[in-house]
Amino acid sequence: MQLAAIEFARYVLKTEDANSTEFDSKTKNPIIYIMPEQKEKIENKDYGASMRLGAYPCILNKDSLSYKAYKQIKILERHRHRYEFNNKYREILEKAGLKITGISPDGKLAEIIELKDHPWFVGTQFHPEFKSRPLRAHPLFRDFIKAAKNKNHEL
Repeated sequence: MQLAAIEFARYVLKTEDANSTEFDSKTKNPIIYIMPEQKEKIENKDYGASMRLGAYPCILNKDSLSYKAYKQIKILERHRHRYEFNNKYREILEKAGLKITGISPDGKLAEIIELKDHPWFVGTQFHPEFKSRPLRAHPLFRDFIKAAKNKNHEL
């Protein structure tokens, strides 16, 4: 999700210097960044306390591929990261066609992005692979494979 948001900003919005502060701490357009409340922990070298680890809730937009995959509004997914989507860019990215279709219950954290006019593009802040099993695929993986299979039949 993070790299997809950066690439969308670079190539759709033509913001060539869009980046993550993980890669360029001085970027002028931090699409992905350390949230202000986490910065103090990093500065004090309390790196573990600055990570979002474990399961967190996410609220899905009913008009999304993600909702169609999960078939429910509220999901619980596992995380392991410290960088987040910068909401300063949310409105401009959404106007250009990047849909934020999953958010934290408080509305502060983007959890899932999708592309408006794409047959099946979903990017997640969490790690669906943590919950996928060989005989019980994660809903997003299952629906991605289904969409790819259906697209192949159209060719």
